[in-house]
Amino acid sequence: MKKLLSLFLTLAMLCAMLPAAYASTIYTAKEMKVKHDFQTEGVEDGKGTATYVDVEGGYYISPWKYEVENISLTVTYKGEDYKVKTEELKLDGLKDVKVSVFEKDGKVETSTESAPDDAKKVAKFKVDLENWTVIAMPKTEDLEMAVKFQYKDAKPEDAKSVDAFPLDKAAQAQAEAPAGSVQLIQDFKECKGTTDETKEIRTVLKPDENGIYFASRWDYKLATKEGEGGVGPNIDCKVVYNGSNKKMKGEDIKPDANNCGTMFFFDQDGKLDVAAEVPQGATELAECVMSLDGAIWFIPKSDKITTELEFNYDASETYDAKKNVDQVENVKPGARTEEPTEDKKDETPVAPKFTDVAVDSPFVKAIDWAVAEGITNGKTETTFGPGDTCSVSNILTFLWRANGKPGAKEGVKDRDAALAWFESEVSDKHGDPDAACTRSMAMLYIWQAAGSPETEAEASFTDVDKDADYIAAVAWAVEKGITSGTGDGTTFEPEKTCTRGQIVTFLHRTAYAPAPQETTK
Repeated sequence: MKKLLSLFLTLAMLCAMLPAAYASTIYTAKEMKVKHDFQTEGVEDGKGTATYVDVEGGYYISPWKYEVENISLTVTYKGEDYKVKTEELKLDGLKDVKVSVFEKDGKVETSTESAPDDAKKVAKFKVDLENWTVIAMPKTEDLEMAVKFQYKDAKPEDAKSVDAFPLDKAAQAQAEAPAGSVQLIQDFKECKGTTDETKEIRTVLKPDENGIYFASRWDYKLATKEGEGGVGPNIDCKVVYNGSNKKMKGEDIKPDANNCGTMFFFDQDGKLDVAAEVPQGATELAECVMSLDGAIWFIPKSDKITTELEFNYDASETYDAKKNVDQVENVKPGARTEEPTEDKKDETPVAPKFTDVAVDSPFVKAIDWAVAEGITNGKTETTFGPGDTCSVSNILTFLWRANGKPGAKEGVKDRDAALAWFESEVSDKHGDPDAACTRSMAMLYIWQAAGSPETEAEASFTDVDKDADYIAAVAWAVEKGITSGTGDGTTFEPEKTCTRGQIVTFLHRTAYAPAPQETTK
């Protein structure tokens, strides 16, 4: 019995030790020096201060109110100094730069790229190149760190020898955000008409009864970025865990049938990561569903994470408090999608189902119809690619087939026959066949293929220019119920790229659009 008790106690001690062995650690520097070098003969360096920011796992440091010429970043590790100067880096076109210090195969290196997975992280610096503020992040124990601002031939003045960018209310709120909190950031820094208070509007979100946090874009055009999924909206979900952070980004999403992407944040061997699936043996920390129409559903699975959901708005926008209104309904899992209304339901022949088209997808009826009508057979026998970008040649081929394949010839590919038909019978101004088809282009092609019918309706979308060459097409499409716009119906987003699922939905609606009727006044 004593042996069993002894064995039990040993196992209990080992289990208690495991979390410490595998968890990440928040490190602080043994010494953090901040200097201000005026580079003027006879003038001594000034000493600055650093503020530790928990959510970043590092020290926030601001320059003084002088013109910064260079910043020296130094790490003292195992008795050796490793220094990087901003003046020696390629910074053209960048808004910020990150410098990693890591040890690999016994050699310490510095790089503006992330540390390799198999390297030991020593430290990291993040420099804002617009304000020249620095966040210095130690990644191991017993580090000495130093940040030196070098000013251009400056002479010290009491009024200028103060932080140019003190930790503001927004940043302080971020620093004080408790573990488990979820903050929404509406970012207007690139927009016109903003003030210090409105450049970045933060809100602490509350979960619904199911523990889900919901965030929607406001009534502004989202900024876009190019990523793994192509050009996408500049939306971020950032999770901070034990001093490190990872992001799910809108531009990296390859959308599903609901125009959404889902990713999971997890702890694997003490390291925070994010991926489309949780690896075996990893501990799930959170799930994030992101809609490319501008919405996020966030489901935390741990109270040890701090989260930021951020929408970045386009520089063409002007801040207006009246437009600070949610534009996407809180209906998980997807964004607002255009689907046929009740009066447009039809008896559609049963068609083969695709593995990548959900049973409850808003595109399923249109896809079944398109396959049954011979307009498309999908990308493969088992996949349709509803979230894949639709090219100009794709939509013109669909239109050609929907119109009975006029001029079809044996040995001539459908794509070539469709382009020839459109150029000779409809319009020779279709643009690059391999280019992505936008919403305005889709309406224009469909309208032209229908004979460019006249309409008394007017397009009243706020983002459609009254002199646009596609305005008559959009007005006709709205009148026929082919589209109702985006968001709350006041915008059309003419330059937004269409997916294959959206295009066949437009064609399906076109096929069942009401016939022209006489109007009475």
